[in-house]
Amino acid sequence: MNRLSTSLVTLVLTALMLGLTGCNLFDGLDSALAARTNQELITEGNLALESGDFAAAEEHFDKLLSKGSQDDSTMRGKGETTAGKAGFSLLKVLDALQNGAGPYDTGPVCFRTVQIGTKRSGIEQGVTWMSRIAVPNRADRLSRGLMKLCATVNLLLEKYDTNGNHRLDQYDEIDFNTNDKNTSAWPQVYQDLITGPSPTGETLEQAFADLAYGFDGRGASWSFITPIIGQTYSGTFTDINRDTILALGNLADRIAAANPYFDRNLASFSAAIRLIDGAE
Repeated sequence: MNRLSTSLVTLVLTALMLGLTGCNLFDGLDSALAARTNQELITEGNLALESGDFAAAEEHFDKLLSKGSQDDSTMRGKGETTAGKAGFSLLKVLDALQNGAGPYDTGPVCFRTVQIGTKRSGIEQGVTWMSRIAVPNRADRLSRGLMKLCATVNLLLEKYDTNGNHRLDQYDEIDFNTNDKNTSAWPQVYQDLITGPSPTGETLEQAFADLAYGFDGRGASWSFITPIIGQTYSGTFTDINRDTILALGNLADRIAAANPYFDRNLASFSAAIRLIDGAE
């Protein structure tokens, strides 16, 4: 028997032995995670998350969930990991919103984020997990609000950007039931984004409040009125962070402005949808 044949026989016998003994090559990994305390899993999961190893982070936070952990660290880690896998990056989103040509305080600037987090379902799942944090800190609220902003832009483009140029413009074929087979119908979209309750646990009203709390702490004194129910938030904000909050509020205002025309006046409805991102 030549060396190649001997090697093949050895591999086959090894595979048979593993099968007969029920050995799983991943049992060691599973056992190692199972042996860790919850705090060790959280620490290691966060380290993996910070390094961009979303697969390892997900493994750690899923193990915590399987052990029944429902604390804020687990919800936070799972949410940030899920959104990160979908392409969301807080720093990249802020760079898109706050750099380049202005203005920075109106809804159209939000559409600059479309190339950052392209997997909407993953970002929405991230929002849902982050909404389960019992006592969110400022960083949690900032992340959650920006996740909702990105998910909103992707949802609007998936539904109404019929020519695929990442804009809502005159070349899109917009009617009352555009893409209803692939996305939610407008009444459900409007509920998710404006009136609530949202399937993700976060409307744009709540996202606005999240950004107000998340950015508070540096700059000049300022007060905001939320776009839907008119609640007031006060704090200290830099000019550019204030603009980002206002941009999200203006995005909500533009979406709300389209709703009165739905199922009543197609020309006005389609014009209002196109105006959401200001494309010509």
